[in-house]
Amino acid sequence: MKNWRNHRRMRMTKMGSSMKTSILSVLVGLGFVGCMSTSPDIELREYPRPGALSSTLTDGPHLIYDGDTTVFLRGVNVEGQMLLDVKKFSRSELQTIIVHKSGFLPRSFEVELAEAPIKEATYYPPAEKIFAVSDIEGNFNTLVNLMQQHGVINEHLDWSFGSGHFVMIGDVFDRGNHVTEMLWLLYHLEAQALENGGYVHLLMGNHEALNLRGDLRYIEPKYTTFSKLTEELLGINYVSLFSNDSELGRWLRSKNVVEKIGNKLFVHAGISPDLMRTGYSLEEINELSKEMLDTPKADFTGSDSLMWGKMGPFWYRGYFDVNRKSWGPKASQLDVDQIVDQFEVSQIIVGHSHVDKPELLYEGRVCAINVVPPADHLISAPPWRAYGVLIQGDDYFIADEDGLLTDIME
Repeated sequence: MKNWRNHRRMRMTKMGSSMKTSILSVLVGLGFVGCMSTSPDIELREYPRPGALSSTLTDGPHLIYDGDTTVFLRGVNVEGQMLLDVKKFSRSELQTIIVHKSGFLPRSFEVELAEAPIKEATYYPPAEKIFAVSDIEGNFNTLVNLMQQHGVINEHLDWSFGSGHFVMIGDVFDRGNHVTEMLWLLYHLEAQALENGGYVHLLMGNHEALNLRGDLRYIEPKYTTFSKLTEELLGINYVSLFSNDSELGRWLRSKNVVEKIGNKLFVHAGISPDLMRTGYSLEEINELSKEMLDTPKADFTGSDSLMWGKMGPFWYRGYFDVNRKSWGPKASQLDVDQIVDQFEVSQIIVGHSHVDKPELLYEGRVCAINVVPPADHLISAPPWRAYGVLIQGDDYFIADEDGLLTDIME
């Protein structure tokens, strides 16, 4: 990693009551750079400490590319205000970054930057074991706990799942305070899994698509605060943080909405009968979905409207008992049988629509795994439970946050 202490100059803007009174300052000796390079083990021994439960005033890092320059952006908490830390590097100079997750149970990890995003396939050979989670929505601690309890990562947040596959079926974004940190964690694990013969699949959910399309109706206030700082100082708005000119944005745009691992089909919301009847292949669904992300609604074609509509893979709720007036007809057993047969799979694994525990529906042909996790920054009473699913061959196990596995049929 490049020596961050050679880049002490930090440009910052301080929030006033109206965001119109921002100032640009040089901060020296406040220790922001030093804390980024501190050992995670030392950080864990020091916490929790007074004030450590709040993470509403930190965010990042974000990397924005401007020609041969990389602009490094980070929101830091200085005496109860979010300030903007800005550094500039040459593209070749910045090879690794340190990501620090603040708040309760803080963690730090180093991320090696990829030369280019992986070109994701649509079809993958069978995997000996698959661990799947959905709709984690900014809840870093919940995700890390599930992954650690079931041997996907170790105590240092490094890959320990061997040749196994980890599948996040969409919705990392929104409703939680650690979206950016979770994206970097998955980015980090992606490279490590490949080195060990495994794979990390991040599928696009409706919340990823909303954010990339600039629809910010569900984001937490801290992201609005951060983007106001970057926009006022640098002209970089929230959407630009995830554009094709950003590291996270170009990485996210490489991701699919649907993938097939062996004879298992993973998709955020589901495949509707309407989508099946188009005759689109899974590759075509992925390509059309990616094109839709950067297409204004005014320019939508029929395929764009289908992909983004309530019968598309981002929003479909036809496998569940929901408001039919809002979400259209419920799929029949025959519909699901035809979908499974057309795509030559044994099950469709979906998130998006809430269930109390992972369960099999439609005579075992649909596995629903969207269990709303506890929010990291809230305390609930009674406490909510979080679950993932472990798939070994044709066996499905409910994986709980205590590391216990239960056959999904029990």
